[in-house]
Amino acid sequence: MAPQTLAPNLGQRAWRESLFDVHPRTGASIEVFYTDRTLETFGKGGSGWFWQTRRRGYPPEGQATGPFATNFAAFRHAMTR
Repeated sequence: MAPQTLAPNLGQRAWRESLFDVHPRTGASIEVFYTDRTLETFGKGGSGWFWQTRRRGYPPEGQATGPFATNFAAFRHAMTR
């Protein structure tokens, strides 16, 4: 019997983990996250990476911006706004 490894499950989960950062100029907290808005928007929205201002442990402030193809694209967009 071959030993089981958890690496594939952990790797798959890790690439969709949310990222929290603080904007260097404004000090605003930014959350970058992956979601699928297809159900929420009755098929009109897509899946992808979004960003929004948010303090960790508190509800989001305003609407999320996105979707973006990658988490880097969403993060870069957040840094230029």
